[in-house]
Amino acid sequence: MAFVGNRLKDFAGVRPDDVALKCGTATWTWQCLVDAIGSVENLVRGATSRGGRVALLLDDPAALLICFLACARTARIAMVLDPGWPDGQRKRVLNAVRPELLIDTCSYSLVRQQEALENAVSALTEPNPAEIDPFYCGFTSGSTGTPKGYLRNHGSWLGSFEISKREFGITEKSRIVLAGQLTHSLHLYGAVCGLANGHEVVLTPRFDPRSILVDLSGADAAAALYATPTQLHFLAEAAERHGPVETVHQVLASGAKWQDRDRERLAETFPKAQLFEFYGASETSFITISGSAENTPPGSVGRPPSGIDIVIGDPDAPVPCGTVGAIWVKSNLLFSGYLCGKDPQTRWRDGWLTFGDEGYLDGNGFLFLTGRSNRMIVTSGLNVYPEEIEAALLSHPDVAAAIVIGLEDPVRGHRLVAAVQLGVPLKQAEDALLRYCRTRLAAGKLPRRILVFENLPLTAGGKPDIQRVTRELSNRRGVE
Repeated sequence: MAFVGNRLKDFAGVRPDDVALKCGTATWTWQCLVDAIGSVENLVRGATSRGGRVALLLDDPAALLICFLACARTARIAMVLDPGWPDGQRKRVLNAVRPELLIDTCSYSLVRQQEALENAVSALTEPNPAEIDPFYCGFTSGSTGTPKGYLRNHGSWLGSFEISKREFGITEKSRIVLAGQLTHSLHLYGAVCGLANGHEVVLTPRFDPRSILVDLSGADAAAALYATPTQLHFLAEAAERHGPVETVHQVLASGAKWQDRDRERLAETFPKAQLFEFYGASETSFITISGSAENTPPGSVGRPPSGIDIVIGDPDAPVPCGTVGAIWVKSNLLFSGYLCGKDPQTRWRDGWLTFGDEGYLDGNGFLFLTGRSNRMIVTSGLNVYPEEIEAALLSHPDVAAAIVIGLEDPVRGHRLVAAVQLGVPLKQAEDALLRYCRTRLAAGKLPRRILVFENLPLTAGGKPDIQRVTRELSNRRGVE
């Protein structure tokens, strides 16, 4: 029976001394990795029941990956908590999900110091996980203030592994390199998928563009790099001083729309790489894929791979091509529901799922995103999607990152404010960018202010942190 992590012992049996995992200066062979996972398996079997919830609160990405795989292999649910959460938020989540076991840095260190427990519950007394068994609870922002805890089962990720293997052309000898923390589902998925397919996986303790480029260029084996568009932007900037890296054969990006300018720069940074963009959500896994070999229209996020269906507007009566509406998805990759938190944007209908994103399909089946309905800002009676304004700002050659928010306004309802990070200095940046936006946006969509940040805050997954910027701008005087 297939389940996430079921082949790890097979790889250890065939090539026990080959490198399976690297994180900073630490290295695990396949046998060492299986042994480390086995120690945690003993812990969770002894402390939890089958299907039990195990909260993982770990700064070390290698420790998190080892514990995650131990939970998957023992039919437990790994709940991946972000160590960067404020104390109050972490307590709210723990109260909502009620784990049977919490593994943090201290308890994981004790496990590493012990040999396999002789009195541990034998794996033979428990059946292997089934494809319908949930094994992973990730967290994303929720409408109630408590993060949504979304559940994924083994079958949904196994199906995603098959799509990755079929669509991306990663060879058996390639390394999988993750640019960000594993609390972000993109990087966690890339690491688990890599090990599940027998690849060497390279984790980065923190996002440092120069060290990542040095590691990539210093290896002999080809690499597949998972990163967000924001991380790729900074990698491309660092590569202007470092030089191109020819060992990267695939670049896999998700998390936001990839700007055409950055796509061109990445082609120079990684001249031998196929550049893939895939669009999806925590609740859906893959929805569409766009590859450099495919003639994807500008602005599109690609087409759905085989086995995934998309309709716009209404599953029973889809709107015509070119008409904007809610995106509905049907596939065997969809999530199993929320363990905590809620989102009124997420709705099911006869096997179809919608989750708040809106867009349209062209006549060839290519998907174009117009925005997320819960980010829509009403200003002076006009419905505005901040993604449109962000795209206009990002098209300026000197803008590295941009976030647009709506601040409460007694006259307009909300006023549009943009926060940007520049790639190179720009004289009188706010005035220059406002003039630039006037040539690309309707008057009602122009930001009232454009504020320059030296460094825009990022989430653990490497995307601009919208909530943190909103809090900062809300508390800043003179943002009018």
